[in-house]
Amino acid sequence: MMPRSRSYQEDLLKSLQNPEEAAAYLNAALADGNEHVFLLALQNVAGATICLSDGTE
Repeated sequence: MMPRSRSYQEDLLKSLQNPEEAAAYLNAALADGNEHVFLLALQNVAGATICLSDGTE
């Protein structure tokens, strides 16, 4: 049986736990110029921060 692969969202949240990665991600979303893109990015960074603080990944 093959091991379960991680989803894109799981990989993204793990990556965004790194402050430098999170800052670059937010800057890229802001540069897009679309407020919805930035708000989604902000939501993802917040989710990664919550995962980090409660010990889940």
